Amino acid sequence: MQGSEDLEALRREIVYLLRQQMEALDSPVGLTDARLSECYERQARVQELREKLQASITAEPEVVSTSRETSTAEQTSPNAAASI
Repeated sequence: MQGSEDLEALRREIVYLLRQQMEALDSPVGLTDARLSECYERQARVQELREKLQASITAEPEVVSTSRETSTAEQTSPNAAASI
């Protein structure tokens, strides 16, 4: 359960940062050097979060498949449970 909550938190932060980007780009004030710098920082953070999210998503199926393999081995070999 914790893993899905972590993924959801990553997604929420990405959406929040992207909304801030849109607000900055749509601002009637325009892009000052300071605001542009903030945009670059947010862009870098979004990239970090996307990589972390992708790593988390690709790591999950491995855990599930390993659990299934263990379960299958236990079902096919009655002595497997005793040796584990």
